[in-house]
Amino acid sequence: MKGIMNLTEDKVKLVGYTFALSLLIPPNVGLNILGLNFEDLPLIFLFIYLLYTKINEIKKDTMNRFDSYFLIFLTIFILYTNFIVDSIKIFNQTNLRFYFYFLLAYLIISKFDMKSDKIINIFEPLNLVMIANFLLVIFQIDIEGDLNGWISNNTGGVTPFTSGRLGGFQGGGPNVIGIFCSISALIYIYKILQAGSLFKYFKDEKLNTSILIISLLNLFFTYSRGSYLAFAIGFLLLVLITDKIKFRYKTTILIFLSLSSFLFISLNPSIFLKQSNRSFLQNLAIENVRLFKGTGGGNYVKEVYKDYLVTLDDETLKKKFNIEYIESEKNNSKKKLSTNDEILTKGFLKLNFDYKDRFLPRSVISFYHSKNGTEWEKIGFDHTNGGLINLIENDSYFEVGGWGDGQSSDDSFLSALIKEVKINTELKNNIYKFPKYKRGVDYYILTPKFRNVYRGNIKFDELGIQLERPRGYWLALPNDFNLSKKDFEIIVNLEIEGIPKGNETIFSQSSILKINEEFNDQSWKWLIVDGSMYFFWIENVDNGYVNYLGGTSLRSGKLISVNGEFQSIISEFNSSQYDEITTSHNGFLTMAVEYGLFITFVLIFLTFLLIFKNLKKVNTLEITILLVFLVQNLTNDLVYSPDVGIYFWLIPIFFLRNILIIDN
Repeated sequence: MKGIMNLTEDKVKLVGYTFALSLLIPPNVGLNILGLNFEDLPLIFLFIYLLYTKINEIKKDTMNRFDSYFLIFLTIFILYTNFIVDSIKIFNQTNLRFYFYFLLAYLIISKFDMKSDKIINIFEPLNLVMIANFLLVIFQIDIEGDLNGWISNNTGGVTPFTSGRLGGFQGGGPNVIGIFCSISALIYIYKILQAGSLFKYFKDEKLNTSILIISLLNLFFTYSRGSYLAFAIGFLLLVLITDKIKFRYKTTILIFLSLSSFLFISLNPSIFLKQSNRSFLQNLAIENVRLFKGTGGGNYVKEVYKDYLVTLDDETLKKKFNIEYIESEKNNSKKKLSTNDEILTKGFLKLNFDYKDRFLPRSVISFYHSKNGTEWEKIGFDHTNGGLINLIENDSYFEVGGWGDGQSSDDSFLSALIKEVKINTELKNNIYKFPKYKRGVDYYILTPKFRNVYRGNIKFDELGIQLERPRGYWLALPNDFNLSKKDFEIIVNLEIEGIPKGNETIFSQSSILKINEEFNDQSWKWLIVDGSMYFFWIENVDNGYVNYLGGTSLRSGKLISVNGEFQSIISEFNSSQYDEITTSHNGFLTMAVEYGLFITFVLIFLTFLLIFKNLKKVNTLEITILLVFLVQNLTNDLVYSPDVGIYFWLIPIFFLRNILIIDN
């Protein structure tokens, strides 16, 4: 009977292998019953077995304090998440997922022999997951699903360093497999520190050493910033806590890691510094958080993005998102600004190019609009690819409203009254105005491909020059700037007959003059496409304009016209953006939206209280793993992940039993 009542170390590891098996079965394969798939079956069978044995145990004996406290907590959580919400839907799929996480963790921990069993015995079998995923890296195996297997970046690269990133077998993408890689690596680092001798461990534990190396390589190929950060914090905690390393060596390690991290970020800035929608998505989530009452489990997308989703037709909503809005919900959505994009609109547009954002090695592009040229409103958020944008050196003409070399495609010429153009750098400011009598002196109207003076008719008024989607001429500005590797801004004062519905070039640089073969090739352009701003640039002349920032994501913003003045709104929602809005990318923030801030705060408070109550050397690894989970959960919704959730809640419940169990 004792073998049933308490898991032996081998049986604890068997639980871990069951978890690992569920991570190695690709999602949505062969079975879909009420949201359950083949990858869920190992955990369901384990749950049924443990529940059966627990029920038998309770029949033969009374419940201990651990059982009582947990069941009280679970009952309160179930009642709260089902009834203290806007949408009362008993036992919906999201709610059931959390109940399942808690119950399975409880059933496992209740079987622990607290004198010998450790969480590490459940986490160690992740070594199988590491080996299997390393095969994905080596052979770049693609598994059906957007985020599964090896995720190709379609660059044509043949090595893992250039061809994509690791998404893993389990589904959920690089962030999910990234946290498992971090934990697997930390387990073996912990063992090394416990051994006390680095070289002896490497010599005697060749298999473990191999798993450590594989885990770190897998982690690298996820290119998951959250996982990198979580691992770094976990590693530092293990090093700082251990008494196997002298203080002076700890200081040396800390300095080395700091310098290495700075060097790595400098050499790979795009991994850590590239633009992300997460801050925008989190801001939207915060706006929908209430103290006690949430939207209800699984209603995050429906409520937070209602103002965007109601613009889609009912069939698309149902098919793509499984969301239905009743008429009252549609009518109660926030009213969008009443736009009149077809009327004459006056104002200023600005492109800001920050070559090196503060002390960070990245370039940042921003777009603005203004009524008066002094007070500016940003269109959407900043844009960056995470690296430095080194524009091709160019001292040829600037082009207003179209490409001077005749390469404009799809009629991408601006139709507008151009009143004034300003180019500002730290060292120099130029203002270009367009009175008729200054033609040929301060500015030029030339024919495409050549510098011949255009002889056709041009419309002028007292305010400036009228461009009418020209194909036969272009407006050229003399250029005594070299904007490469500099901060600069372009400001255009214009009147325009409605917001352009197509692709129109606002400002660019010409390749009409070539001093030599290296310089003065077309380098960059600023476009507007149906109100959305873009910045294109060339790094390699042969490849052309393959690099761009801006676009139609929710964070980009969109230029509109209201009563003849420029304004901006969040870009209209496109169904292709579904993957980026499923959560806030912060698990507890998403939970606060669905269940209320109070119950979420209680969970967080209890978790940290349990950590505090278990601050012992013997719990070093468990505390480290839990803190690693919590760190990455700030940037990735791990508590909502079917693969991560069960691992996440094991440790708090383990800590709870540590402080409540009574030996009978």
